Parts: sequence; structure tokens; C-alpha cells
Amino acid sequence: MPVLFFVFWVILNSRITLEVVISGIVVAALIGLLFYRFIGLSPKTEIKALRKAGAIIVFLGAVVVEVIKANAQMVKILLSPSIKTDPLIKYFDSPVRSDIAKMALACTINLTPGTVLVELDDGRYGVHTIDAKLVDGIESEWKIIKRLKRIEGGHDGF
Repeated sequence: MPVLFFVFWVILNSRITLEVVISGIVVAALIGLLFYRFIGLSPKTEIKALRKAGAIIVFLGAVVVEVIKANAQMVKILLSPSIKTDPLIKYFDSPVRSDIAKMALACTINLTPGTVLVELDDGRYGVHTIDAKLVDGIESEWKIIKRLKRIEGGHDGF
């Protein structure tokens, strides 16, 4: 938290001089100590929250990559008349435990072109896909699920 306060201080001053840096360090340290003391924050919980925020940012980046890859696959399928599709509904049990992670997984499936979540019942997903190859290994090999499990980290919720 003190680092964020210091960065905010420098941004507000719009210049970096020795006076701004020294006074910023002092002010940021004092405000950080007040936060730690009165709000109950600690450097340990702050680092843990920053790691989780970083994991969430990486997850969102992975979602963008997966959506781009799925778009490319769909364009290939749509523009190539010789490619035969094999539509199906695949059912699998969710490897993620928290409700938030299950919801994130459901939204990610719906965002990915060529797939639609048609059923979600107590952690069991039913995904309709335009081609069976699009969902091969979805429950065990998909990077999105691995990232969600890493975010969960054995805790309730994100």
C-alpha cells in the first residue's frame, strides 16, 4: 500500500525532484502505517492480494488469447466449405470449486466462438459446440481452467 501511495504522490506532484521523493516516501510510509494499524491490513495480506490480482490479470489475458484463437478457428470453418463439422453437446464436471470461478468459467465458455453453455447443474457443464475438436480436453487441458484453479488456490471464492 505505501508503494501505491508513493506513486499517487508523484503523479499528483507531476514532477520528480529530491524534495518530492523524500516527502513522498515519508507521507506514504505514515499513511501506510495508519492503514496497517487502523484498517487491519498487513504487508503479508497485501502481498497475497497483489498476487491474486496478478493471477486474475493473467487469467483475463488468457481469455482474450483463447477468444482470438477460437475466432480464427471459426473463420477457418466458415470460409472452408470442405471442412465438415461435428456438432455435439459435451458434458463435463467442473474442476473449479467456488461459485465465482464456476461463473467465470461459464462466461468464458459463452464468450468463446463456436461454443455455448446449454446446461449448468451443480458443477456439471453442458457445452454445445459446432465442432467436437473445439472442446477436446476442455475439462483437463484448457488453460482457462488451469488459471481458474490457480486463482482459487484452495480458498473459498476468489
